[in-house]
Amino acid sequence: METLEQEISFEELASNQNKAPDLEALAPDYIFLNDGAVGLSATARCILDELRDWHKKTEKHGSKSVHPSYLLTLDKLGELLNKYRNLSEQAKSPPSIDMALRQLMDIEKRGRNKSALIYPFLVRNGNKVLAKIAVASPQKEAKTDVTPFRKACFSFSEETIDLILNNRAKKPRVLEEDRPGGMLLHKNKSGQIWLYPKLASLQSEMASLLKRGFLPYSYIPMNDFLADFANYAKNKGAVVEILPDYHLILDDLQLNADGTYVHQPEVIAHYRAQSDALEVFALTYLKQLAERAGYNLFRARIQDFETLHGNAEPGKKQNSEKIEALIQLVEDFPFDKEKDDLGKRVAETCQQSIRIIRKLIQEKSLLGERKIEGAFKSLKNRLNIQIKEHSQNNLTLYRFVPEKRLDAVGIADPELVSKYTNEIVADLKTKFGLKEVKREDGTTEVYVVDPGYMAAVLHKLTADAKISPAAEKELNIAKEIHASLISSKNPALNSMLKADYVVKLQQDAALMEREVEDRQKSEALAKKINLSMGLLGFVGTMLFFLIASVHFNAAGVILVGLPVALVIGGLLAVFFRDRDKSDIGPGGVPKSSGGGGGFAASYSGISTVSDYYPSGDDDDADEHFGKAESPKEKKVSLIAKGAERFVFPNRFTKIQDKIHDSKSLRKKIWDNIDNIRQSVAHLRTESDDDKVASTVEYALLQNSATIAIPDEIVPVGMPSTIILSHSDLKAPLIRDQISEFLRNEAQKKKYDKKLVKYYTFLINTIEVEYYKYLPSRKKK
Repeated sequence: METLEQEISFEELASNQNKAPDLEALAPDYIFLNDGAVGLSATARCILDELRDWHKKTEKHGSKSVHPSYLLTLDKLGELLNKYRNLSEQAKSPPSIDMALRQLMDIEKRGRNKSALIYPFLVRNGNKVLAKIAVASPQKEAKTDVTPFRKACFSFSEETIDLILNNRAKKPRVLEEDRPGGMLLHKNKSGQIWLYPKLASLQSEMASLLKRGFLPYSYIPMNDFLADFANYAKNKGAVVEILPDYHLILDDLQLNADGTYVHQPEVIAHYRAQSDALEVFALTYLKQLAERAGYNLFRARIQDFETLHGNAEPGKKQNSEKIEALIQLVEDFPFDKEKDDLGKRVAETCQQSIRIIRKLIQEKSLLGERKIEGAFKSLKNRLNIQIKEHSQNNLTLYRFVPEKRLDAVGIADPELVSKYTNEIVADLKTKFGLKEVKREDGTTEVYVVDPGYMAAVLHKLTADAKISPAAEKELNIAKEIHASLISSKNPALNSMLKADYVVKLQQDAALMEREVEDRQKSEALAKKINLSMGLLGFVGTMLFFLIASVHFNAAGVILVGLPVALVIGGLLAVFFRDRDKSDIGPGGVPKSSGGGGGFAASYSGISTVSDYYPSGDDDDADEHFGKAESPKEKKVSLIAKGAERFVFPNRFTKIQDKIHDSKSLRKKIWDNIDNIRQSVAHLRTESDDDKVASTVEYALLQNSATIAIPDEIVPVGMPSTIILSHSDLKAPLIRDQISEFLRNEAQKKKYDKKLVKYYTFLINTIEVEYYKYLPSRKKK
């Protein structure tokens, strides 16, 4: 909001406001019937006549309650006065209407015998807030209590006032660094720079909004509305009272992760503005008054102050030591000896400024407590965002220790840590699936998931648990969270996934679990006996005795051989059973799984885990699958891996970022060439950008899926090949999003048969035949 012009006289605007009254207990406020329109101009009499007619019309509606929409507003006044032919054009002009309104409000006698009420109400017009100025004068009784009109207008404005307060709390005041007090220093009517301390108040901001509602007429101070506004904001805990007619917004203290302020707090901005303005004003006028009165010693004190504090470095120009010295300097000046108007006005202005600064210093000292609350609030907001992003991007549980996170933002008091930990957990439980695990050191480990992705998270963890025993713990916790979400009938459960896709994920997860159970049973049996070796020993022994029986022509030999074969087979089965040391292969992968690195069931057969989710370590995956890469292939793979996160980003704002043709692929590489060079060790020493770009393009093409579209269905201007990363093509969620995007494009172009055929081919390829474009990995 713009600051007030000095013609408005903010001092007059805020005068006689010792205490903001309670809106519900307003003292009766009356307007008086002026039968003969004594002392009123012709314009004022016509306004009264118009108001009388206006109120008669509203009474015909039969409504007993007052509503602002029934009242005449100032913006309609000029048009209504045009019908009065007895009024000259001069009498209808804004200056004449200004004078008439001041007469009706009895401004000269402070409203003791006013004939009309002028009171604003606020409305929204798009993103803007407008002030409508209502004028009321029922003209029935000798006097009319206007409190119902006042309450009705303010109640109507409450929703808009809440919006103003909320928005203002998020946008603290921004000062000019070179002259933070400039907003309070303006020329007075004599053309001299003067200090107006209350121009920084929230009331002043509201007054400037009201002023625009008066245009094209002159502003009449709305002290009653400003008092109601301050009282309402105070009752909501939205403001801090500095003086009865000076309030500042209680801003949201936004903090960075390290506990520093994102924006300078409102109270600091006010303190700096007031201190800087007082310094400029006081030194200017104290020098002048001291020179005029011949106070040589005091002039020397001013020089000492300027020498000591005049060249403070940035950030310390309004430090506490300097401001205390400034206040002491002002308070020591012998204002009581000043007899002319200038000296008295300087004294009054300085004293008012000092009262404000002293109160601001007190409020500044309370910032520590507010900062802790702000740090906690910011931490909660960050956790909410991080949990949602982690669930969507990683499809695993988000794990954190509240005590550690609180300590990181500067909250270390044990009582506060315990209190805020409970609050964090309670708050997250209302929005997410959550499980608490108490640790040995007394802290709490919290596992959280966005319920909208629960089925996908369970599927991913089930797949991970097959190749990493460490993931089994997280999978079991996820199952507990899932059970609690089902029992509570959480409406957000799987809300971010399509229903048919949820069913596929659940079926696939169940199939993977059965695989794990079967594998575990086989492994348990293998630890006891080796059936293959036992059977081989039994068959071999029986074969030996069978040959012996034929050789010696004695059938009894077979009967002797049967128990011997059983014993030998049993001994071999036990001797060659799986030993503990041999149970675990490289990388912690069970050898009994066939060296395949784990499996995940697909909907049409069995595939690797990475068919659904990209691996976090390609090298490990290669070891599990027995992929023998030459040094050159290894180098190409590493380059592709380093470039993929820039060309096919994991975090993206639109799915188009994942889809490339040869032209857009090159553009993406060039846009990120410096980042790619720094991320790939093999390219850091290469200074030729062209060579780096061509190398990266080659590596990406070798490690990406290139879908060639038949020439006969490629429309003019459309790419004949589409390039996707293998990781994206493996992930069902990404494939689903790409298909959805292509369907939307096809729907937009539904009248172009060739384009529809083009998109249909791509949709079918990505949804059904995607596996053809994935690299085949041979097992050892």
